[in-house]
Amino acid sequence: MNITDLMLPELIIFDDSIRSKEALFNLIVESFHSAGRATNSKKLIKDLFKRENETSTGIEAGFGIPHAKSKHVTEPSILFAHVGQINDYQGLDGQPIECVFSIIVPKKSSDVHLQILSSLSRKLMDEDFRNQLKNATTREEILAIMHT
Repeated sequence: MNITDLMLPELIIFDDSIRSKEALFNLIVESFHSAGRATNSKKLIKDLFKRENETSTGIEAGFGIPHAKSKHVTEPSILFAHVGQINDYQGLDGQPIECVFSIIVPKKSSDVHLQILSSLSRKLMDEDFRNQLKNATTREEILAIMHT
């Protein structure tokens, strides 16, 4: 599976005004809903927060991977957002999150969910890849970086 196939241009967002985890999760869910990838925003946001409450999805170097399996998802999808530094959402290294890949999959898609997480996690171990994402300013740049 190629994870870039799960990314739509309208699910690549740059919004420096986002400064809280709640605002970020609202942006994520509304974006998935607007793109036709989620059927119920209120229930999907509950699913995202339920997963987040188990263990933070912040990883390191300013990146997070908020994700959820939900019956309110139409198909597996990935959103990328570069936002302002979020002080109430930190990585394992204590750095505030500023870039996220949010993954949503239908409830019964456990294998796809794990494949996506694994693939993204491997890519995010590469410092050059992370820096390219942080420095990108357009949707086209993000898609090109993801294709490498």
